[in-house]
Amino acid sequence: MLTLYLLRHAKSSWDDASQRDFERPLSNRGREGAALIGEFVQEKGIDFDLVLVSTAVRTRETIELIRERAKFRGEVRYEERIYEATVSQLLAVISQVDSDRKSVLLVGHNPGIEELLALLTGEQQHVTTANFAKIKLAATKWTASLANKGTLEWLVRPKEM
Repeated sequence: MLTLYLLRHAKSSWDDASQRDFERPLSNRGREGAALIGEFVQEKGIDFDLVLVSTAVRTRETIELIRERAKFRGEVRYEERIYEATVSQLLAVISQVDSDRKSVLLVGHNPGIEELLALLTGEQQHVTTANFAKIKLAATKWTASLANKGTLEWLVRPKEM
């Protein structure tokens, strides 16, 4: 059994209209949301064998804030392919995870995160910024063939915490 955690980056800032999408930082609300998720991870004692993060500024800032609060030790790997990824591209990234990694966190963007959750679990969920989901996969290795092999255990939303 594998566990895949999905996290959509926290709320980003739109203050600088000239800034490229890739370079947008977190807003104050986003920093607060990421901190809440970090506290949740710490309280629940969640640790990750591997964390795969989009290289966009807002995803990097999100995971750093969570890591500060949660103090998890898992390897963090920044992956360019996650930014603006389709579901099939996200599955390709996941399929390359070593089989000894049983607990993986993927930090990315919509619509990819929302569509991946739906593909894996068969559940349609609205995934807003800083939403954090736990999916148990009925699989023993990471492959691109995980459709409908997941069960959504929970979906945490900072605004409901």
